[in-house]
Amino acid sequence: MASLSLCGAATSQTASTGSQALNTQIQLGDVIAGQTLDVQSASNGATLAATAVGNSATAVGQGGAVDFESNQQMSGTTAAQSNPSVNGDAGPTFVTATSATGNNATSGTTGAAATGNTEQVDNGPGTSATTFANLGGYADISSASSTAVGNTQAWTVSDGSLNATSTQSNTGVTHSETDVAANGSGTATYTATSVGNDVEASTTNSPVTLSISQSQTGASTDAAVFATQNNAGNFTTAATATGNNANIVSDSYGTSVGATQDNAGAVTATANGTIGAWSGTAASAAYGVGNSVLVSNAGSYTGVANDQTNEGAITINASLLSSAGGGAGSAASVSATGVGNAVSAYACATCNGTLAIKNRQVNSGSVHTTATTSTFGVNSVSSSSSAIGNTATFDVVGGSN
Repeated sequence: MASLSLCGAATSQTASTGSQALNTQIQLGDVIAGQTLDVQSASNGATLAATAVGNSATAVGQGGAVDFESNQQMSGTTAAQSNPSVNGDAGPTFVTATSATGNNATSGTTGAAATGNTEQVDNGPGTSATTFANLGGYADISSASSTAVGNTQAWTVSDGSLNATSTQSNTGVTHSETDVAANGSGTATYTATSVGNDVEASTTNSPVTLSISQSQTGASTDAAVFATQNNAGNFTTAATATGNNANIVSDSYGTSVGATQDNAGAVTATANGTIGAWSGTAASAAYGVGNSVLVSNAGSYTGVANDQTNEGAITINASLLSSAGGGAGSAASVSATGVGNAVSAYACATCNGTLAIKNRQVNSGSVHTTATTSTFGVNSVSSSSSAIGNTATFDVVGGSN
């Protein structure tokens, strides 16, 4: 018997126990979450979270087959914003997490078959997650993250099988931004992540047959981090922007994935870190890709039919700046990577693994990357700037089966 549950962010539902979940969710209005914190000090730490979701559904089985038939539509704006400010010290932690998702769905089972057909449409103005953080004193750990996703579908199966189709369309802007002004912390991590469409599958001892179709036609998918801090042990800024993403991880004897991805919008990632002094490593990394497929199988057979088309401009900028005298005895690292289309597929070498690949990649968008480093008194500096139109990696590597 399978136990199934459905929940909606805008409208909450509960499904009866059974082997099939039929889900239709339509959100026409805006879904907006805001959070503001303004205190003088927080000796025991400060934690802030803001989350906005247009539609959310979950159908999970335990020991029984699950068929998940789902249609989700988000026609409004999905937005989350956090505004934390601690004027003095924040003790052990100064942490902010901001996330916005247009459509979210999860399905799977244990010890049985998981099947389904899911469609997600985000045709609203866009999805946005923004953080504006201020730390006037010191915290042992300071972090701020902003994550914006138009559509995301997850499949999870253990000791069964997966046979499903996921279709996604996003016509809006997907935007994430993290702005931080801080005095000091032992470890500082500031990130922004934007994904137009996302499909994730994670299976254990379960053969996979998965068909994916993703279309990103919104004007842009962009992620930006702007962080300024006086001092830190380790200091990291990272921005990641992806038009369409599919990530499949399995360990079965048979994994077959068909993926069609089309990105027409601009993809922009900017990571800008400015640090006065640090004792460990200061790093700034920006990564952007129009279409991305990863199929990693620690089993014997991996089949991939991949078709990717990117028409959007890819613009990636990463920079790390320090004031005079800053960074003595430490390392600095800057990387900017931009890709039009990327696909990787792996099978297990130690179990006579084989690959069956059919790949087509077309990129007509420009790819521009820039890495800038300006530091004083560091022991080592690493800087890279990589612009790639199309990349494909197919390999038989070490595995467990």
